[in-house]
Amino acid sequence: MTEPEDRYAMAQIDGDAELARLRMLEAINDPATERRLDALEVAEGWRCLEVGAGGGSVTRSLAARVGARGHVVAADRDPRFLQNLDLAQVEVIRHDITKGPVEPRGFDLVHCRAVLAHVTDFDGAAENLVASARSGGWVFVEEPDYGGCMEPCDPSHPGTEIFLHYLEGLRDGRRMDVDAGRHAYRSLRAAGLTDLTCEGISAIVEGGSFRARYRKFTMENVRDMAVGSGNYTTESFQRLLDLFEDPSFSYIDNLWLGVTGRVA
Repeated sequence: MTEPEDRYAMAQIDGDAELARLRMLEAINDPATERRLDALEVAEGWRCLEVGAGGGSVTRSLAARVGARGHVVAADRDPRFLQNLDLAQVEVIRHDITKGPVEPRGFDLVHCRAVLAHVTDFDGAAENLVASARSGGWVFVEEPDYGGCMEPCDPSHPGTEIFLHYLEGLRDGRRMDVDAGRHAYRSLRAAGLTDLTCEGISAIVEGGSFRARYRKFTMENVRDMAVGSGNYTTESFQRLLDLFEDPSFSYIDNLWLGVTGRVA
């Protein structure tokens, strides 16, 4: 999801590169999302809202679950990658969740993933997610959380220093809310959700793996910004990129926290 006006905006990259990044993110996170949707028993005929629909994989899954009698609204501030969703039960709209609910009390399920981490009005966006769900409906939010989890597995590895430098920049809070997962739990509880549950998922990642290459890909797309800011030299930035291809290097990835709750 693109957030061009927000303090925590991700770097703007061209359409092909951004879609490729979204597809990689979907491949990493869709299995956990699907399992949680199974647990919520999303059923035929439901009205569902996908906020920050990105590349559309979750929207497609919801459409299959609700069937012809259901309805799925895919909402995004930048819906450029959703125009090929040729499904009768899917409606694509342009919407900024920080500005208000999509449809007050209109949905059996409201879902977003990797959205709240990139907005400045976190609590307001959470309130608008809750306000979009009907009484008795579900709100399901998945956000990354970098605090205290993401670390190199072997401190003695030669690449540890450059990786720690990367983490320091990642956690400075300028590009995103690095504690978005735990903040989602807090904000959704404050917005009045009941029956709240929260599950965290992480993994140990080796250089050269798909998840490591996702990190490399995201960093390749901000190379000019990272070097231009003075945070890296050309040489140190290349050492970081090479580290994500090094099978001798491993790290604990960030948590992805999935928070679910019901509207009273």
